[in-house]
Amino acid sequence: MSADGSRTPACDEAVRARIAAARLWAAHRAPYLASAVFALNPVILEPALDGDSGEPVADPGFRAFPADTRWNLYVEPGTALATPVEEVGWWMLHQVGHLVRGHAARSPVRPEPGHEVGHAAGAVRDEEAHRWNQAADAEINDDLEAEDLRGPAGVVSPAELALPANRTAEEYVPMLDVLVQAMGRGGRALTEAIDCGSAVDGQERAYEESGSGEGLTRLDRELLERSIAAGIQDRISARSEVPSGWRRWAGERLRPSVDWRARLGATIRRGVSTVAGQVDFSYRRPSRRAAAYTGIVPPSMARAVPDTVLVIDTSGSVTDDVLNRLLAEVTGIIEGVAGPDRRLRAFCCDVRPHPVQAVRRAGDIELTGGGGTDMRAGITAATALRPRPDLVIVLTDGETPWPGQRPAAHVVVCLIGDAGHAPGWASAVRVPADPPRRVPVKGES
Repeated sequence: MSADGSRTPACDEAVRARIAAARLWAAHRAPYLASAVFALNPVILEPALDGDSGEPVADPGFRAFPADTRWNLYVEPGTALATPVEEVGWWMLHQVGHLVRGHAARSPVRPEPGHEVGHAAGAVRDEEAHRWNQAADAEINDDLEAEDLRGPAGVVSPAELALPANRTAEEYVPMLDVLVQAMGRGGRALTEAIDCGSAVDGQERAYEESGSGEGLTRLDRELLERSIAAGIQDRISARSEVPSGWRRWAGERLRPSVDWRARLGATIRRGVSTVAGQVDFSYRRPSRRAAAYTGIVPPSMARAVPDTVLVIDTSGSVTDDVLNRLLAEVTGIIEGVAGPDRRLRAFCCDVRPHPVQAVRRAGDIELTGGGGTDMRAGITAATALRPRPDLVIVLTDGETPWPGQRPAAHVVVCLIGDAGHAPGWASAVRVPADPPRRVPVKGES
């Protein structure tokens, strides 16, 4: 160190050599994450110094080599030089897990105005933020353990805590709450207080000013994540071993994201246009052009507005809030296609159809029922109506038996949630049961 206690070139060189060796170790042990490991940007901090010798000493607050959301890895010299290369490499893989899996964006914790998160292990941290850090650690460390990469002492281990494997951070939070309460009654702590930085919860730390302006841009991160996911999929195709958590992440990352509202609207409009294309002759608007030449008044071609019936699953497994939201979407789409004030017929159905309702708006539908589920009864009742409907739209979670044969009317099924299924003869759209809340724009109440 220099006389004034600042870093010397030799100290920096030793630290960078340790980081370089750790990168190679991590890339070798988890090759599907090699590009992510080499994308980390080390930011060397001012060291903590021994009061007598003036030499760098390890700072426990930086034992996890914390990272921020711009992929900066904050390295405290004394900690880096005192930590074995293999352990530094393990923490690199750990931080990559936080970054790639978007734990900061998924965090339920939001920073409070004027609140600064300390970096020391003994600093008082918000309990919710600390629990989220532990749960996110459990999600990552589970996959590292699957590669036989055991973490340092004091880190959360799902296997050692007898927690189920292959769960997400959101699932681990309540499990850890129960364990903390049980262990607290015995006077023990669950794990050590380890802070992984803003990469895990999105709350900026004071030391992150050292890396301001550095790191990856949003586009860089997007391209990097896609490259990692594609590489994992290639390894899976080649039958190479990849932990299940990374398999799941890669599949979700590469799956096209389709706006369910746009898809629902397109499916209903396609169903409406299909039945509306069935034209017929009509004398209500004679063909004047043909009459001018022949003196005979022939009928014109008329396209009727399709008659639509809604069949609504009101069994106990589908909540009224979800149904009301979907009904507003569906009736809005139909109004846009068939015109305003178009009267619709609707059935509520659990194990049997309830009386038909003639409505103009979604708010006019009275949701009745609440028993089991059998959409066969609802579809049969809908197609037995007179006049017979051209289009039947079914709102259900799909946990129901279906008719064995295609009904006379065209059927569109709105599947609520991830479970259940639709019959092969129907047009189907899967919609979320619990969509994310809309964040108000600044200035809105």
